Amino acid sequence: MATEPGADERRIAYLLRQEIDGPTADQTEEQRQLIPPPPAYAPDVPGDDAADWVDEILAQTRTPAKKAPLAEQDESGDQGGDPAEGEDPNTAAPSGWMRVQHGYYPTVPTVLPIPQQPAAALSPKTRALLYNAAAAGTGWGLGLLDLFSRAITACGTDTSIGGALALGIGSCLVIAHVWDRRTRHWWIGLAWAARIPLATAITALALYTPGTQL
Repeated sequence: MATEPGADERRIAYLLRQEIDGPTADQTEEQRQLIPPPPAYAPDVPGDDAADWVDEILAQTRTPAKKAPLAEQDESGDQGGDPAEGEDPNTAAPSGWMRVQHGYYPTVPTVLPIPQQPAAALSPKTRALLYNAAAAGTGWGLGLLDLFSRAITACGTDTSIGGALALGIGSCLVIAHVWDRRTRHWWIGLAWAARIPLATAITALALYTPGTQL
């Protein structure tokens, strides 16, 4: 009993006809006559060394601009002068009003200058003198100067000038070592207030020591 071929069989038979008879296997005779026959000559295939039309078009677009005659180049070169500093002499410089004049662009120095700080209105020595003088004046206003001067004068009267000098210098050294050495690094306002005893003692030693020339 004959059975109809299945889908797989029909598909395999179709592929075999296409492979053996070509793409016109399922066409009728009339449809085959409508297809033109293949040419009897071999196709004209360009070789590997043949020029490509795309390369020819790109070469035409990349054609460099025509150079000016030699006479015009000499005239433009005479008008241009030497190239500016920092320019490449091998590169062609524009002629006419578009040419940049020499020195138009600022040149960057190889070593940048260090900015200088403005000079102070007062020198460090002058500021130190005013600093200590203000502290001594404050001590005189508070009565510390009279206290130191009476002690030095009394010591010089009772003993000698050497005793007065020893008392004055010893007082200054003790105040400087015990008190001022530890307070000079404080905030400037507190350090100035702590400088009042030392500045007052030095002023009293200079002014009221017996035999002083001040």
